[in-house]
Formats: sequence, structure tokens, C-alpha cells
Amino acid sequence: MLQERIKELECLYAISSMRETHLHNVERFLQGVVNYLPRAWQYPEYASARIRHGNREYLSDNFRQGPWRMVADVRVDQRHLGSVEVFYTRGVPALPQGPFLKEEQALLGVVAERVGTAAVAVEMREDLEEAHRVLKTQHQALQDTNTALRTVLSRLEDEKREVRTSIIANIQKIVMPIVFELELGVAGRQRSYVTLLRQSLQDIASPFLTQMARQHLELTPAEIAISAMIRNGLSTKEIAQLRCISPATIRRHRENIRRKLGLQNRRVNLVTYLQSTSSEQPASTPGAPLPVASAAVT
Repeated sequence: MLQERIKELECLYAISSMRETHLHNVERFLQGVVNYLPRAWQYPEYASARIRHGNREYLSDNFRQGPWRMVADVRVDQRHLGSVEVFYTRGVPALPQGPFLKEEQALLGVVAERVGTAAVAVEMREDLEEAHRVLKTQHQALQDTNTALRTVLSRLEDEKREVRTSIIANIQKIVMPIVFELELGVAGRQRSYVTLLRQSLQDIASPFLTQMARQHLELTPAEIAISAMIRNGLSTKEIAQLRCISPATIRRHRENIRRKLGLQNRRVNLVTYLQSTSSEQPASTPGAPLPVASAAVT
């Protein structure tokens, strides 16, 4: 009997070792257990074993399903996962209570319990590793997509620069000579309109309007347009005539522009300040040094 207890302990130790060895493969673990089981029984030369797990069967070497059978269910958290079976084929003593020892039935129950917990642990680890692989693949796909998107955006920016350069070139080569001729050929109020047209076309080739809208989000579209007119040297009366509104309204716009640009209560010429704004020299922020007025504050 002592020898039988030693075999039982060796069996449990072997199962624990196989669990550590096959951490990442539940099939190898179960096949290792079923191959070891017969040697833990009283008559190993006539013993065979089978483990059922899910829809898979694992059979011991030279498996034969004999007339004597003992079985233990594999359960984890009240879930039936399969069974562990041991068979005797022939050549065992014909005892009234059968060829199996009650200690062997207890051992089979322990084996079934350990098989269940180990199999679930290995499967959970496999699921986590698979999830990690999926996330890694998705992360790489996202990085590839971002790289492709950056490439597309870079190409779009290049195309935008090419279109802008083409527009500016056409304005300079085709439109501006006509405007210059027209400006020289008219006088009075009409000439001021042509001058404004020429200066507005020149603004298209400069980043003033875009820069004002980007750096001063608080400015309304009307205030940005009036800022461009002020920058081009138009008076309050001229701006009012061009926009068909009263001079008082233009003066309120000028006050709002000065306030939003941080020029309120400061002796700074608005025309000089706006003319100093360029892509190479960004507009000053409130509190930064400002151009000193060369004439009365407007």
C-alpha cells in the first residue's frame, strides 16, 4: 500500500510539473496527463486512460477501452468541461468490489479537479495572448494608416502650395498689369476703387487675411475685411462708402479691432500696426512691444 501512495504522490507532482511546462498549450498538457495516468494505478500494464475536454479526446499510449472503468467529471465553477477515465482491459484479479481501489477513485477525483483548473488557466492565457496579438496587429495597422494619411496630407499641402503659387503667378503676370493700366487711366473716386482693387489683389498674394483670421479668432469676418482696408490706407469715410454703412459704424468697428488686438488705451497707430503684420513677422500679442505711432493714433 505504501508503494501505491508513492505512485499517487508522483502522479500529482507530475501533473503540477506538466502544468508549468505547458503553460501555453492546453493540448500538450492534457496529452501529457493522459499518458502518465496508467502508471499511477495498481496494474499499470493493463491500464488505459482517456480525457475528454470540450469536443476533443486525448488517449493514452496503446489505448484500449476495457470492461472495467472508473470516471471523474471535470468541473470548474459548476461548468462541466469533460471527464477523466481509467480502464482495465484484462489480467487483473477478479475481486467482488472490482479491480479498482477506493484510493484510486479519490486520486482520479483530484486529477480531474487539477486538470480542470489547469486547462482553464492555460486557455485563459492563450486567449489573453491571442487578444494581445490582435491588438498588436490592429495597432500596427493603425500606424500604417496614420503614415499613409500623413503622406496623403503632405501631398495635399504640396498641391495647395502649387495651386497658390500658380494663382499668384497668374495675378502678377496677367491681372496686375491690367489693373495698373486701369489705375493710371482713371481719376477721382473711381481711381480709389481701382487702387483698393489692386491692393486687395496684392493681399491675395500675401498671408495677411489668413494670418489675421488664424491669430485673432475673436475678430469677425467684417472686422477682418475692415482691417484689410485700414491696412491699405483707406479712411473711415472711404471705408463707409465702400461698405455702404455709416462712418459711426466703421468707427465702432475700429474700436473693436483695437480692443481685440490689445491696442486699446495704447498710443499705437492702427495702420502702422496692421502694415507690420506679415508672415515673416507675426502680429504682436497683447503685452508685447508694439510699433510706435509716427502720426496721430487712428
